[in-house]
Amino acid sequence: MSGSDGIRWHAHALVQKYSDDQVEWARRASGVLEPEGALLQRHCGEPEDGYAEADGNLLVTVGLDAITKLLIASGSPQAFSGPTRAIVGVGATSTAAAITDTALGADGGSAYYQGVDTSNPTQSNGVITAVATFTTGNANFHWQEWCWATCTGSITPGATLASVATGTKLWNHKIQDLGTKASGSWVLTATVTIS
Repeated sequence: MSGSDGIRWHAHALVQKYSDDQVEWARRASGVLEPEGALLQRHCGEPEDGYAEADGNLLVTVGLDAITKLLIASGSPQAFSGPTRAIVGVGATSTAAAITDTALGADGGSAYYQGVDTSNPTQSNGVITAVATFTTGNANFHWQEWCWATCTGSITPGATLASVATGTKLWNHKIQDLGTKASGSWVLTATVTIS
């Protein structure tokens, strides 16, 4: 008899691309200056500028180290909890992801890291979900990669992972052409299923 035990990490990202007109409609309807994904969906329904999807994601060494330390309560790794400690990043580089990555390939250039939306991330039966809304003035470039990261300090959105907060650690990295954002609000919903 042969058999093996293993843990499977499977990521999936969905980008909803809301137009400037939809963002303005949601602002008026909700009274919120920068409506997050849940409000955009509630007030606008389907995104006028379409969708993009990316399946799969590379769990990087730093992220694996943080996860395994969390499992055995070793050291002081930060949980992917938010919106104050969970970071989602997008960038414009298509260089292949590697397990040694510590930031996006476009880090410091056409990259943008920010915290997740309010009431995120969530988990249910081995599925972690994080939603991040990139508003009109942010991350306006060709999206070719995305990631999750954690931090120990307050998040100040920006182009360099190490400068957006203290104690930042990249967890995963995916290369996928998701389209070019020029305006509007794009909502990145990423799920990781652990089974």
